[in-house]
Amino acid sequence: MKLVIAILKDEQASRVLDALVASEYRATRINTAGGFLKKGNSTLLIGVEDEQVDEVLNIIKGKAPGTTAFVLNVVQHVRL
Repeated sequence: MKLVIAILKDEQASRVLDALVASEYRATRINTAGGFLKKGNSTLLIGVEDEQVDEVLNIIKGKAPGTTAFVLNVVQHVRL
């Protein structure tokens, strides 16, 4: 399992979330600020199976070019 962390512009977040949900992915949105001018950003946390990473990254790239994304290994996933 992987955790995709995507940092994108606030105005792009809704488009990306809508596209992810349409493809049956779940995501958590966190409003963040960063960069030199402290402009508003959104950070998306998306947990996916290893084979789904490329599709998720393509969805993000298609709706929000220029996004920074990190893909991390998940040691354990627990749904409570």
